[in-house]
Amino acid sequence: MGAAVARRLALDGREVMLIARRDRQQDDGGHALAAGGWPEPVEAPVVDRSRTLRAGFSALGAKALESYCARQEVPFRRTGQLLIARDDAEMALLDDMKQRDPSVELLSVADVTAHERGLRCIGGLFAPDAGIVDGESLRLALRIEAENAGAFVTEDCRLVAAYPMRRGFEVDLGGMPGELETVRCDSLINATEDYEAVQIAARVEGMRNHVPPELSGPGSKRYKLEGTAPFDRLVVPGCRGAKSAALFFSGFLGESWMDVLSEPRDLVGRDMGDQNTEDSRPHDFRIQGPAEHGIAGLINLFGVDARSETRAALALADAVLDTLSGRVHWSELRSASPSSLAVA
Repeated sequence: MGAAVARRLALDGREVMLIARRDRQQDDGGHALAAGGWPEPVEAPVVDRSRTLRAGFSALGAKALESYCARQEVPFRRTGQLLIARDDAEMALLDDMKQRDPSVELLSVADVTAHERGLRCIGGLFAPDAGIVDGESLRLALRIEAENAGAFVTEDCRLVAAYPMRRGFEVDLGGMPGELETVRCDSLINATEDYEAVQIAARVEGMRNHVPPELSGPGSKRYKLEGTAPFDRLVVPGCRGAKSAALFFSGFLGESWMDVLSEPRDLVGRDMGDQNTEDSRPHDFRIQGPAEHGIAGLINLFGVDARSETRAALALADAVLDTLSGRVHWSELRSASPSSLAVA
């Protein structure tokens, strides 16, 4: 997500420094990954609670992502997504989801088996607008485009602390043990995932009272499984409880992956999905700008988990630029110093 934000700001003519993390060498179970071995699932919009920032940005971002991958020749494969119902109550949820999105298809047991063998269920739902993208190639393309527009990208340091000044920020960056460098910037964009976003925000002087406590835990874990992929599509093995938190998908080399959210994600139907309740807000995206925390030039992106980040990144990058330019306040809807510093 940070690379997408850096690209968008650089294309707008701003000086940008992107503090990026290195591509993964291991999955969350500590197993080594081969080069180019980090596919990213792009889930269908129907899985998102309607009338939320997550749903809006994910839908817009997914369309932009597929177009961007075609232009930049980034590997992208549309697979579709299969949601499984294990009982009548879950089938009723899928029926409501069908009413909310006519593009999806309700499936009988025989239909599910025709899509994917070996699934025990009473039915399912198939959403065609889902797939996988080569995450490493995507981030590389975004970084190259950002650098070609003048951005500076580094993976050799981390943000230690940031201090708002009369104008802009003084930022302490740490590299090797004992090394500390201070830079100045006009704007600071915190575009990291979930719990990392909370940690980075807490290092900004004056932000501790504005960090949302409900977003303090990690969002998901991803594991490369042994053997070849049992499924060709993205598969969610249930609509409620622990099963709804799991997502199975295949990589570009035929390998098998599993992504598990830290909390169960009860997939909701039309009626529940249309309610913007207090219970739904902790799980929504939150674009926090100066109107909320009072620190000029600071933008925090909260609630963006690893599973949603890729499909929403390009749309969120546009939102960051709009917020930085003062055109939109999302809280109301809900060696030379760079002018903008993005932390990813």
